[in-house]
Amino acid sequence: MAGSTWVLWWRDAQGTASLGLLQERLLRGLRATLRGRWSMDTKLYHSQHNFVERQQLKVADTPTHTRTRGTASDQSMYLVVRGQGASRRQYFVMASNRVVVETEPEMESVVARLKNLWTPRQTARIEGYSYEGDDWVIRTGNLMVGTSYKGLIIEINYLPCSNPEETRGLMRELLMMILPPDAQIDPNNGVDYRRAALDPDRMTDRHTAYQYVNLFTQSSLL
Repeated sequence: MAGSTWVLWWRDAQGTASLGLLQERLLRGLRATLRGRWSMDTKLYHSQHNFVERQQLKVADTPTHTRTRGTASDQSMYLVVRGQGASRRQYFVMASNRVVVETEPEMESVVARLKNLWTPRQTARIEGYSYEGDDWVIRTGNLMVGTSYKGLIIEINYLPCSNPEETRGLMRELLMMILPPDAQIDPNNGVDYRRAALDPDRMTDRHTAYQYVNLFTQSSLL
C-alpha cells in the first residue's frame, strides 16, 4: 500500500473495551468507514548453534577490519505476515534486522521444514479492525504474544505522501483525536531504515514490516 505508515503500541489498553473506544471515536468522531476485520502475525525463529558456528567458520579467514561483531540478534529471524486472501503478504526480516525480503507464501512451510537451521520460538498475533478515511487508513488490534495479552497495536497509514518525516505530524494529530489523554503509548521512534538497506525518505510495505520487528524487539515483546 502506498503512503507513509506509523506503527505504535498502546501498552495499558484494556482489550475489548479499548478496541471499542477506538471504534466509536473513528466511526463517529472522524466519520471513518469500517473496512472489515484485520489481523497480522509475527513469528520469531532462532538459529541452531551448529548453523551459526558453521557460518562463523566461513568468515574465519576474513580480514578483521571487514567483520561485524556477532550478537544475539544475529541468530534471529522474523516472519511478518500481513493481510488475508489475495492481499496476503509476508516478509522475512533476517539476522540482526539487516535485510527485509518479501517472499512467496510457500516460504513459511519451507522454513518449517528446516528445523536443523531455524527453530520457532514465539508468535505475536494482532486481531482487530481496519478503518478508512478520506486520505488515511487506521488499523487497530489487540496484541497477543503466545497466550498473554500485551495491549493494543495502532497502525496509521497516510496515503498521499510516502515520506515519514513529512507525515508524522499529521498522523500524530489523528492519533490524538482517538486516544484517551492518559494512554501509555510506545511511539516506536528511532527506526533506522538504513540499517535494513531501506530508503528512509520513501516508505513501502517492507518499511512497515520492519517497523513491527523494531517495535517488538525494542520493547522486548518478542
